[in-house]
Amino acid sequence: MYKMSAKPMITAAKIQDRVQEIATEINRTFDFDIILSTLTGAFMFTTDLVRFMANAKHRITFIKATSYGSGTESSGVLKVSGIDDIDIKGKRILLVDDILDTGKTMSTLTHMLKEAGAVDIRTCVLMNKEARRTVDFHADYVGFEIENQFVVGYGLDYDQDYRTLPDIWTLEET
Repeated sequence: MYKMSAKPMITAAKIQDRVQEIATEINRTFDFDIILSTLTGAFMFTTDLVRFMANAKHRITFIKATSYGSGTESSGVLKVSGIDDIDIKGKRILLVDDILDTGKTMSTLTHMLKEAGAVDIRTCVLMNKEARRTVDFHADYVGFEIENQFVVGYGLDYDQDYRTLPDIWTLEET
């Protein structure tokens, strides 16, 4: 069993401030064609990120990439759907995800995008758990560095619960 922490790890106000900063940095440093966001955890982050971006001409699309079931540990098996439906050849891609954890998901996705013909790929994550990294992968744009804790809220879930919370909370084992 798990319970939410007594207070948010990252408040909604801090999230919004940081997302605006990231959007400004991306606007200044990367001219991309497509925002490719992973579902389901990154949907709120992606929505807020594009609201702060200046260029309304960017195409936004989503893929499903998951390695979690109903637990707090990755299964180690990445399931990806929707990537074959996107015309990536010759495009510059901004790949957005919620958490960079072991690095396997982002490493696999960037490899798949390169294989599909993307000419430039930059990665953007809301949170980075460097302590969990098992592959050599680092995001180009990072919102927050966090410790190795299981987090929920702002799109992230535990067994499909907690996604709609505006803050990010940790789950503690009871």
